[in-house]
Amino acid sequence: GTGLKRRLLTVLFALLLLLLCGCAALVPSEYTLVTPHNPGTKTEQQSDVLTVYDYKTLKNALRTLVQNGVEHGVIHTNQYSGDVEEDLTAAAYQVSREDPYGAYMVDYMTHSCSLIVSYYEIGIDITFRPGAAAPEKMKSVTASTDAKRRIQQAMDRYDDRLVMYISYNLQLDLEQTARDYFEQNPGRLMAMPEIRCTAYPENRTPRIVEMTFDYPYDKKTLQEMETAVQDSLHAASVYVRYRDTELEKAELLFTYLMERFAYKEKSTQTPVYSHLCDGLTTSKSAAQSWQLLCEEVGLECVTVSGLYQGAEHWWNIVCLDGEYSHLDTFRDLLGDGTLHLYDDSEMTDYYWDTTQYPACVHP
Repeated sequence: GTGLKRRLLTVLFALLLLLLCGCAALVPSEYTLVTPHNPGTKTEQQSDVLTVYDYKTLKNALRTLVQNGVEHGVIHTNQYSGDVEEDLTAAAYQVSREDPYGAYMVDYMTHSCSLIVSYYEIGIDITFRPGAAAPEKMKSVTASTDAKRRIQQAMDRYDDRLVMYISYNLQLDLEQTARDYFEQNPGRLMAMPEIRCTAYPENRTPRIVEMTFDYPYDKKTLQEMETAVQDSLHAASVYVRYRDTELEKAELLFTYLMERFAYKEKSTQTPVYSHLCDGLTTSKSAAQSWQLLCEEVGLECVTVSGLYQGAEHWWNIVCLDGEYSHLDTFRDLLGDGTLHLYDDSEMTDYYWDTTQYPACVHP
């Protein structure tokens, strides 16, 4: 009996040694990737156990945990080919820093590894970046036209964020694309947001790009401003509808503006709204608003970007009853309250690229 007990104790002791001498728990490796943004919700779930066989399947398992938002994951090895410890450190680094989803979603990742008799049990703890969008919220982009469309849709809705998974070498300045779209739609987009563009990882393809749009007002306010601008344009078109000549229509459009406000020069973050609905104006918002008024009533008009007395300035060229004229509603509204029409020879303090705009020559 005593011999049997001794043999059993020896076997148990050997098993205990085997457990203790296996793959020692690794010192957790931390990868701090980005400064946390605004706190947001994150998925909390315990993953099912994933099984891996080599470096490739290990990396795929880590990527799966990241994409599913798993904070505490367990991975088992099965007849693993390679050095588990080395591979785990390399795979965790690669997924956290070089894979687009990891670089974007993960704040830091720690890992541990223990030998359980015939296999390793790997524990993964992931702290996700606060406020990072989930993969299903990302827009997949495969061409420049696609990226442009996504930016335009986001700006049309006054969204505060756009996250794109860009799978090819995108040769497009995303911030400039947004600025151009704002400039091309002054009557529809009320404010140009402050834009921040961040790539995860930087300078690599594929990558995830997060664009944040910081507007001066909330979405509801901006949409109400948009409606007010459209209402003002419509009211102006009703005001001039019975005039016979284009010159009379232009003069009455100007009267419509003059009767609404005593205009003041002031730059705002909502230029066209401020001009049409608040009486606050700059040469650019005055010219853009005049262009919108002309389009509303069917007058041919272009906005001119040039110089007045050496400083950057905007005004319009309008075709009235077949004759092209310069008009500067900004100076007229702030000046004597009368609409002045000029030909090219009378624009003595102005400079513009004459090749880009119609000639204004009066008989």
